[in-house]
Amino acid sequence: MTLFDLELNALRARPARRARGGARLAGIPAEVCVVVPTYNERDNIPELIERTRAAMAGANWEMIIVDDDSPDRTGQEVRLLGQHDPRIRLVRRIGRRGAASACLEGLLASNATFLAVMDADLQHDPLVLRAMVAMLRAGAADLIVAGRAPADMSGDWLEPRQTARKLAIRAVRLAGSVRLHDPLSGYFAIRRDVFDRIAPRLVGIGPRLLPDILLAASDLRVRELPLAFSPRLCGDSKASPRAALDYAAMLAGHRMGAKSGRVLAYLPIAALVLALHAGAFWLFHDLYGLGVSGAQLLAATALCVGSYGLREWLSYRRSGPWRWYLGLLPFLLTRTVGLLAALLITLWLVGAGVDVAASASAGAVALAWWNYDAVHRYGGFAQ
Repeated sequence: MTLFDLELNALRARPARRARGGARLAGIPAEVCVVVPTYNERDNIPELIERTRAAMAGANWEMIIVDDDSPDRTGQEVRLLGQHDPRIRLVRRIGRRGAASACLEGLLASNATFLAVMDADLQHDPLVLRAMVAMLRAGAADLIVAGRAPADMSGDWLEPRQTARKLAIRAVRLAGSVRLHDPLSGYFAIRRDVFDRIAPRLVGIGPRLLPDILLAASDLRVRELPLAFSPRLCGDSKASPRAALDYAAMLAGHRMGAKSGRVLAYLPIAALVLALHAGAFWLFHDLYGLGVSGAQLLAATALCVGSYGLREWLSYRRSGPWRWYLGLLPFLLTRTVGLLAALLITLWLVGAGVDVAASASAGAVALAWWNYDAVHRYGGFAQ
């Protein structure tokens, strides 16, 4: 039996303590910080905090919940709970999404000696967190990962989520010397000094921060612990096409640099919207006989609408039948300068004797590049 098993068995043998007191003394930083990224997890938050209180009873800890402006008012629930327990803190992000960047911001916001990341879906047992911190305190490792046991990861390749997970694991192993059974785990603990050393090398995008850390520092002493996952009680999985593409951007970032990785990941989106523009320009100019100005303005607008539609499809779904239309007008208004630039570039090239279709395509490329600013504002590329 290992040190981890002994520690975990001792913790489970203790009676559960549900008291709400025990906040740390004012002015004394927490020894342990638990960062929890959230999006539409309001119903899980109270139980998550209660379980963490019971598991960390007697310890000097805090929890930073980083919420991506959830429409289900997760942030408001966290603020309400934090009014009764100063260990519970909220970081509300507006206009940015992504679990990896949320975890990164939360970890950087703490002064704790030991840092941990945990999901909000109640699938991670907080008792394991206390055991992981004990191992870090004893100097057993720099990074402790609690992930799925190999037996739990041998699911059917025909099941879509299993297939996606296995492909993602193989990709991160190919990208670097990562030998963990579960490098995609959302549950880990790391020493503060180690994290501060590698933080500048992190790409900071994607659905998980752990593979980013593993690729940024191959010299870490890592221990992996098998974890039995509990079933999700409330909420939905955040898996989406956008998460997969952001993950690819993270991998590319470690091979070619963070900015190059983001540009590479944006290329499939750019190709789709440029193809849409080409079809729209042909329709309005060649088929319906509109002038260059009118055809290019309509085609460029179609490009922007297509960009917005891809953003909505690739990111977390909004609720309600009108979700697709909620932000379309503000989106188009922010693209006004890009639309005008695309039109002016097209007219200037046509006036210089360049082929009409080539001129329109050049304006469209300029507009697609203008839309690329989403990489910086949203922590991803699906704009």
